[in-house]
Amino acid sequence: MKDIILIATAAVSAFCLPSSTFAFEGRINAMMTRGSQTESLLYTAGTDFLRVEMTATNRPNPVDIIDRNSGELTLLFPNNRSFVRLKPTEENSSTMPPGFPQMPNTPAIPNMPARQTVGPTNLPGMPAMPAMPNMPPGVGPQSAPGAPAMPAMPNMPAGGGMPAMPMMRPPMMEQMELKATGEKTNLLGYACEQYEIKQRGEVMEIWATDQLFPFQPYLQNQPHRFGPRMIEQQWGDLLKTKKLFPLLATLKFDNGAERFRFEVTSVTPQKLTDEDAKLFQPPTNYFEIQPLPF
Repeated sequence: MKDIILIATAAVSAFCLPSSTFAFEGRINAMMTRGSQTESLLYTAGTDFLRVEMTATNRPNPVDIIDRNSGELTLLFPNNRSFVRLKPTEENSSTMPPGFPQMPNTPAIPNMPARQTVGPTNLPGMPAMPAMPNMPPGVGPQSAPGAPAMPAMPNMPAGGGMPAMPMMRPPMMEQMELKATGEKTNLLGYACEQYEIKQRGEVMEIWATDQLFPFQPYLQNQPHRFGPRMIEQQWGDLLKTKKLFPLLATLKFDNGAERFRFEVTSVTPQKLTDEDAKLFQPPTNYFEIQPLPF
């Protein structure tokens, strides 16, 4: 009797756990609109891998494969049958391009010896020069009668030359933040909370849930690590950091005009088959290429 009670209690507890406790497995269809261009996306989620691809067959679009445990991203390029493996962003990123000095978090410079001024100083080991006697008129360097004395030269930095110019720092990029508005709703059977991102007069509104898996934006090429990025290039990473998946996201100008939209049209939880497992590996006839240096 005790065993029956324990089994029943465990079963009830399992059903009472939030759905985010279990790794989502299945397929998600979404539509992404930029201006007048609309693209269909398919997310295929296994227990350990995630595949993101365009469903259009009019051209060989790249395919993203993500290791859900390590975060490693594999990009497949059907146009030339190649693939590239990219480490997680934290390992690949750096604050400045190669060859540029690091601005923040640099170690303190040790104390340097006092700067020496350039002037008529005695060299080590050399006797002092005797004072020049007064020269008679017409002999040696003469000053014009009534000419003012030459002003003393200011102290120059050691080694001569002009003082070093201060290093120009790159302009600081505007920091984006994902802020919860407190509004909540239900979309496609999933509890969602509303978030906002604001930047330079634009507002992105996002309805996201924590009951699926961390969002992975679709990438067609290796991501650039330097230079300014627009809001639609960063919102996905902000959601991924908070382990949220968007069911609806709209980006508008301050006048209300919409220029970007991401909307999930269906969520289908299902157990993937052994045949589906092949979707998460590069085809055997593809060859691996090296990542871009930056």
